[in-house]
Amino acid sequence: MSDQSRPVIPAALKRAVLEEAGYMCAIPTCRYTTTEIAHIEPWAKVQEHTFENLIALCLNCHTRFDQKKDIPKASVLRFKANLSVINARFGPMERQVLEAAADRPEQESFRYPRGM
Repeated sequence: MSDQSRPVIPAALKRAVLEEAGYMCAIPTCRYTTTEIAHIEPWAKVQEHTFENLIALCLNCHTRFDQKKDIPKASVLRFKANLSVINARFGPMERQVLEAAADRPEQESFRYPRGM
């Protein structure tokens, strides 16, 4: 499969990557509004879209990483790891509540089975 025929990143996966970075560039010193999703390991090599291999970058940082090679892959991997640490502050139950609230913004409350 060539670069031109690669499938689009599924909307749910794209949203998860953008949410992970707060809809901003994942590079802490940049933080511009994110407009692109970058593959950490190039698409040409992995031929798949996975959450672990995707990171939200602004157009400038994406170009600097992919084309100019100004930003080392090791740094991008560190930025991705930092995002997972920051986002780990929510437990599984808190994530379920946040996901339910995001999926149904009009709903004011949620019922969970006893024992959760």
